Amino acid sequence: MEDMILGACRDYENRGIARIVKMPEPFRVMRNTDRGRGVATVRFTGRAEPDFVGCLVGGRMVAFEAKYTTADRIRQSVVTDAQAEALKRYTMLGASTYVCCGIGTGFDLAYFMIPWATWQHMDITYGHKYMTRADAKMYRVKADAVIHFLDNI
Repeated sequence: MEDMILGACRDYENRGIARIVKMPEPFRVMRNTDRGRGVATVRFTGRAEPDFVGCLVGGRMVAFEAKYTTADRIRQSVVTDAQAEALKRYTMLGASTYVCCGIGTGFDLAYFMIPWATWQHMDITYGHKYMTRADAKMYRVKADAVIHFLDNI
């Protein structure tokens, strides 16, 4: 899923629609366990930021988490408290914030770009702290070789 999002990011940038980048997770190497092969023991050192951040044409910031499940529903809790706090803060500053999610497997896989306001209040909107594909249908986005996550925004 991440590679499909990155492919769309390249396409959107090439077309002058947006520049969106994957945010690296901050970490510190604790011990090199296999020199030369890139294997190490690490510890994450910073608060989680949204997976992707960038700027849409016209200057609006966008930030979103990417989540995937093979189940028939995606739970609100897959977004950690730290990630939720970061999305909330970006929203308060005027950014467009979302959770891009994939639900299902194989031919039964669908992708959605769910606004953060909807995600954080799904218990009020849907009566439970998860979303099914039926709940999320209005946020479905097209996917082929890439996930066209900006097409409905």
